[in-house]
Amino acid sequence: MNRKVKEVADLVGISVRTLHHYDEIGLLKPDAVSESGYRLYSPANLDMLQQILFFKELGFPLKQIHEIIADPTFNRTEALILQKNMLIEKRSRLDQMIVTINKTIQYEEGAIEMNEKERFKGLDFSHNPYEEEARKRWGNQRVDEANEKVQSFSQEEQQHMSNEWESIYAHLASLRDLSPSSTEAQKAIATWYQFLNE
Repeated sequence: MNRKVKEVADLVGISVRTLHHYDEIGLLKPDAVSESGYRLYSPANLDMLQQILFFKELGFPLKQIHEIIADPTFNRTEALILQKNMLIEKRSRLDQMIVTINKTIQYEEGAIEMNEKERFKGLDFSHNPYEEEARKRWGNQRVDEANEKVQSFSQEEQQHMSNEWESIYAHLASLRDLSPSSTEAQKAIATWYQFLNE
């Protein structure tokens, strides 16, 4: 059954404007258009939208998502497995960071002692379990360039990154009861997004 754009927006929880934008940039074009000019999304379109939103949740920019799903070798099942593994890894890191933040709060309140190593547990930038996968999918050059940039950072710069990361996550944790669409939450996410891109 084909669905109109408003139905898809309500089903998924995104805006009609977002779907229009995805159509305009060629990321997700509806399989049909009604005689009245309405975009009509097929079940296959919904499958692809799910895939797009999983990638988006993992921080992939739209341009890169488009390149991935437009690749003739793209395999939906393989992508889902990759996304699941990335989300599990992300959840593990987030859980560890939440533990670190809670301990840091206790430390700041004088309730516990905490050494420097403990304060940065879960904030290790040196290990990337998906580097091999990234090399297979997007080539050595892109991965090498990213690694070279990180390795060029001095100890002080790496420390600064860890401190900033901790500050961003502490702020995000403090907003957990707000609506994701609130101005404050959106500003915090924008700060996080900019930090990740840098």
